[in-house]
Amino acid sequence: MLTKEQIANRIAQELKDGFYVNLGIGIPTLVANYIPEGIEVVLQSENGLLGMGPFPFEGEEKYRFNKCW
Repeated sequence: MLTKEQIANRIAQELKDGFYVNLGIGIPTLVANYIPEGIEVVLQSENGLLGMGPFPFEGEEKYRFNKCW
């Protein structure tokens, strides 16, 4: 049986340069951590945010917000 991380990694291998990807809740949110090097995709979270990325570890956080009202 595959782990959640293995499933997310396998899904990420299906992404192509320029894709817009809607990440649902659960395992899909892990996909951002496994996007292959050299391709650029735009991620949308289930709550409508565009430009999401992999999980930010301490010191890698970006505090840039756009139109947060």
